[in-house]
Amino acid sequence: LRMVVVHELAHLREKDHIKTFYQLCQHMEPDYHQLELDLRLFLTLRG
Repeated sequence: LRMVVVHELAHLREKDHIKTFYQLCQHMEPDYHQLELDLRLFLTLRG
């Protein structure tokens, strides 16, 4: 859930999923990329 909140907060500053968007996400949550990967894996395996 933390990753989703960070993702949506980042959209308040950057509308598109560009490099600066992901840099902002990682600034707010240093583990952002791992959390995103974990969420995608969970959703895929849950199928």
